[in-house]
Amino acid sequence: MMENYSLEWNKQSVRALRLRLGFSKSDMARRLKCSLKQVDSWEEGTQDLEIQIKGELEIMYRQCQECSDEVKYAPASEVALDKNALEQIEFSRVKADLEQSRTTP
Repeated sequence: MMENYSLEWNKQSVRALRLRLGFSKSDMARRLKCSLKQVDSWEEGTQDLEIQIKGELEIMYRQCQECSDEVKYAPASEVALDKNALEQIEFSRVKADLEQSRTTP
């Protein structure tokens, strides 16, 4: 489930997202349609991020989260498909079931 809050973007979080995505600074600049110098200044903490850039970073972060969730829960989905002899299963249901079973003793 998506959280309804904005992420806090600072020099560490910008760099962490870039590295998590496997982007070089020039890749990040190209994706954000800005200059390499701007990416450098954000990661050095010498320039604040514009609201539009924060929005783009948040979209990139959420896409990254969704992809990692798919990788994380895909094996459980496959097991549920085989176990129940199904052709399709709703991914969000598998994810919710697994998260609930982890929090319930």
